[in-house]
Amino acid sequence: MTPPKIRPAAIALALALPVQSALAQDTNPQRPGLFDVFNFETVTTAFLHSMLSTARVLADIRYTQISFDPLATRLTLLDLDIRPHLPGFAPDACKITAARATVAGQPLDRLDASRLHLALDQVNVGMGCLPPEARGITYGLGLQSVALPRVDLNVEYDYASGGLVADISADLDQVAAFAINVDADYVSFRLDPETEEPRMALDLNSAHLTIDDRGGWAMAQRVMPPDIRTPETLQQIVAGAVAGALSDENGVDAPQLSEDQQRFAAEAGALAASMANGARRIVLATNITNGPFRLDEASAAAFQPLFDALAPVLNDHAPRLDTVIPVAVLQSALNSEEVPPNALELGRAMLTGIGTPRNLNSALQLLAKASRNGDAEAAYLIAGALAEKDPGTAYGHALRAAANNVPGALAVLDLAERGTSYDRMIELQNEAGGGPDPAVYGSVLAMRQAARGFLNGTGRYRSYRAAYYWASMAAAAGDASGAAIRDEIEELMRLRGDEAAWSKEITSLENGVLRDWINQDVPSGLK
Repeated sequence: MTPPKIRPAAIALALALPVQSALAQDTNPQRPGLFDVFNFETVTTAFLHSMLSTARVLADIRYTQISFDPLATRLTLLDLDIRPHLPGFAPDACKITAARATVAGQPLDRLDASRLHLALDQVNVGMGCLPPEARGITYGLGLQSVALPRVDLNVEYDYASGGLVADISADLDQVAAFAINVDADYVSFRLDPETEEPRMALDLNSAHLTIDDRGGWAMAQRVMPPDIRTPETLQQIVAGAVAGALSDENGVDAPQLSEDQQRFAAEAGALAASMANGARRIVLATNITNGPFRLDEASAAAFQPLFDALAPVLNDHAPRLDTVIPVAVLQSALNSEEVPPNALELGRAMLTGIGTPRNLNSALQLLAKASRNGDAEAAYLIAGALAEKDPGTAYGHALRAAANNVPGALAVLDLAERGTSYDRMIELQNEAGGGPDPAVYGSVLAMRQAARGFLNGTGRYRSYRAAYYWASMAAAAGDASGAAIRDEIEELMRLRGDEAAWSKEITSLENGVLRDWINQDVPSGLK
C-alpha cells in the first residue's frame, strides 16, 4: 500500500498549531471569576467612589489616588482638592487642599468600641473660604492663606458605658498649635415624643482647649498700638473686655457678673499680662464640681448658670501636665523591692504611656506587685494587656479582677479564656476557688445563685467545676434553672472543643454530688 502524500502546507500548519496554542495561553489569560470581581474590597471601594461622586453635589471633589483597607476600615485619599458650593460665593472662591487625607475606623476584629481617626496632612484653606471678618484679620497678620501642616481628630466611643473621648489637634503654620479634649461620661440620644426628633445630651466630665504660640503673638504685637503692649495695660484692657462680653451674654436677666465670671475675667487679664512677659501658652479648661454635668438644651438655656456649672478656668498650665510623674518618684518605684504605695498609678501610666514613657515590662512588674497585694484594678490592667499576647498568664489576673466586679473585667476574662488551654483554665480556677459552702445546701435559690455566680465569675471566682456542682444539686432538687446552667456548661465545653476532657470531669463531679447529697441529707434540709 502506497503511503499518502504529505503536502508541505499541511506540515507547516501542524507545526504552527502548538505555537499558536502557546501564544493563546500567553495573550489570553484565564477570565476572572465572579468572586474575583465581587469581593469585599472591590465592592466597598466601588461604594466609596459612588459616595464621593454623590458628594460632588455639594462640592467639587478631586483626588489623584484612593486606597481602602476593608479589614482595618482605613480610607486614604491623595492630593485632595475640595471646592465647596457656597451660597453667595463665586464659583471656586473657596478652595481646600490636602496632600493626604486618612480616615480610619474600628478594625473589624476589634468591635468592643467604636473609633474614628481623621488625619489631614499639608492642608491649605484659601482666603475665599473665610468669612469677611476673619479674612481681614488674616490679611492683617500677613497671611495669604491658612496653612495647617497637620490636623488630627480622634474619637472613641465605648458601647458598654456610652462614654466618649474626643481629641482634636491642629498646627496652624507660623501661628499656633491647638489641642482640644472632650471627655463625656455618657452621650444621650433621646427621641422627643412631640417632635419625633432626636435630642442630644452630654454628661460632661471635662473639656479643655490648649493653644501654644508658634508666632501668632509676634504677629499680633505688630498690629498693636505701642501704648497698650505693656503687661499692666494689657491686663486692664483684656479683663475689662472679657467682663463686658460676659455681661452681654448674661442679658438683662443677670446684669451682674457671678463670682465665677469675675474670677474668669481677672484670669483673662492676668494671662494677657503673662503673655506680654513671655508666656506662650493659653489653656481654657472646665472645672466641674460633682460631675458629670448634663449638657443639654435645658442647661444651656441660661448663660450664667451654665457658665457657673462649667466653672471654666483660664491660665497657661496644661491640665495634662498634672499627670506627668516626677522622675524621682518613678525611679524610686522601679528600684523598690517592696510594693510601692503608688504602684497602680505608676503601672497604669507606664502601660498607657501617659505621664511617663510607655514600657510594658516595667508596667507589668509594678502592676503584678499590686495585684499580688490584692489590688483588683491592677489585676484587670495586667489581664487587659496580656489577654491576647499571653492569655494563660492573663487568665489568673482576669479571674481576680472579675470576681471583684472591676468594670470591663468580665469581657477581658472571656477573651483570655478563649486562648487558654483547658488544663491551664481548670488549674487556675481550682487555685482561685475554695470548697463548698455548707450554708448553700439548705436553699435551692442559694444553690442556683451559687451556680450562676461561679459560671459568670462576677462576685465569685469563676469555676466551672463549682458551677456544675451547685447546678446539679439544684437540678436534683427540681430546679429547672439549675438544670439549664448544668447543660449550658456542657454546651460551652463542647463548643470549646474540650468535650472529652470535660466528660471525665463530669464523672468525678457527679460522684461528688451524689455522695454529698446523701451525706448531707440535702432533701431534709431544703426550704
